[in-house]
Formats: sequence, structure tokens, C-alpha cells
Amino acid sequence: MDVKTYIESGILELYVLGQLTQEEEVEVQQMQSANIEIQREIYEISVGLEKYGQLKAIKAPDSVHSRLFDNLPPKTPSDTATSGKNSDPKPDAGLGWNLLTTLFALISLLGFSLYIIQKSEHKTAVQKYEQSIKACDSISNQQQIQYALLNQINNPNNKIIDMTPTAGYPGIAVYLHHNTIEKKNFLQLISLPTLSEDQAFQLWSLKDGAAPMPLNVFVDRNKIIEVAYIDNTATYAITIEPKGGSKAPSLDKLIGTIGVI
Repeated sequence: MDVKTYIESGILELYVLGQLTQEEEVEVQQMQSANIEIQREIYEISVGLEKYGQLKAIKAPDSVHSRLFDNLPPKTPSDTATSGKNSDPKPDAGLGWNLLTTLFALISLLGFSLYIIQKSEHKTAVQKYEQSIKACDSISNQQQIQYALLNQINNPNNKIIDMTPTAGYPGIAVYLHHNTIEKKNFLQLISLPTLSEDQAFQLWSLKDGAAPMPLNVFVDRNKIIEVAYIDNTATYAITIEPKGGSKAPSLDKLIGTIGVI
């Protein structure tokens, strides 16, 4: 068992409350002596329970004080010898001690339960916070990427070419930002058909006298993406293919073409 799992098992809380068997206590002590994280966790549990006890302490009734001291044994043997009948324990002495012990045990159990609940709620809150941070970081990273791409498509050396849709896909809008100096291509996806879960878009390079060359596979419909630049390409085309792409284009699902020469 690793240290994190061991700490989260709850055995350290039971150790602090003295609820473990002798063998379990020895095990915790051995783990504590070998690992600074466990030492720190035991210290934090002890401090947390102490603070919780101080915060939630219940003042005992005045009658408890008198009953407690009435049931204490005599201080000295001489007191026992001279006290006569008064030295005999009262009939309800054992009952009083049992009631006090039960009361203190219940209070300890309640405090421990509330501590565990608070610790669990704190852990859940921390996990949600960490997930929110990751989500924000992911969104921020995507925005930075798109901002960088936006700057690149505004390059004055770019030639912006509108895609010509085929008869089966009217109303689509895609722009190719074609840079022959830096040899870069960017697709600005404005409007594309809706895909099923097992489909994707695929870009092709078409050259005279050569078979279509498969290029980028993507599923975005309204985004700026950088795609491959192939020298001497006469036309780029986009088709709908099975998810993962194809080696040859599906001409019946040809969305449109972009002539660059």
C-alpha cells in the first residue's frame, strides 16, 4: 500500500483517537518513523481534533462535578480507617462512572465523525477546484492557439482563396490562406456539413497526372487550423471520409475544391 492510500484509509484518525489494536498501533508507529508525510498527517489530525474539541466543547452540568468527586476513592488509608461507613462506595458509583465513560465516548465519536465528514468535504472541494483550474487552463490554451493562428492568417503574404462547393453541398464556406513564401496553409472553416460520429473531413492535394494525395484529417467545423503545404499542388479538395481518413478520396462525398494555380 502506498503512502497516499495508507493516509486516506482512516487508520491514522483511529490511531490518534486510540481506537486501534496493539498490533495496528505498532504498524502505524513503524510507518510514522519511516515516512515524514505520515508524521505530518498525524500531527495535523491531532491538531484538528484538538481545535474541534475546543470549538465544540460541551460544558458539563454542575451535578457532574459533584458526582465525579463523590465517587473518587479515599485519599489515604487513614481516611479509609476513620471514615467507617462513609468509606464504602455508594451503590450507584459504578453506574456513574459508566455513564460518564459512555458520554465521553459518544462525544469523541461524534467529534471524530464530524472531523471525517469535514475532511471528506474539503477533499471534494479541492478536487472540484483543481478540475476547474484544469478546465480554465485548457480553454486558455485553446484561445492562445487560435489567437496565434489568427495572427498568422493576417500575414500580408497570404493569398486568401475561397473554396468552390460542389452541387451536393451548397452553402458551405471555407477559406484557404495560402502562403507560397513561407510555404504554409491555413484553413479558415466557416461553415461545413454536420458529421456523424464515424465520419471526418479530409484534405487532399491534387496534381496533374498524379493520384490524389491524402493530407489532414479533421472534425472541426468552425475553426482556424494549419494544414499541409504541398509544392506544385494545383488544387486542394475536401471530402467526407470514415473517421481516421482514407487512402483514396470518396468522390461522391466531395464537398468542394480550392484552386491555387
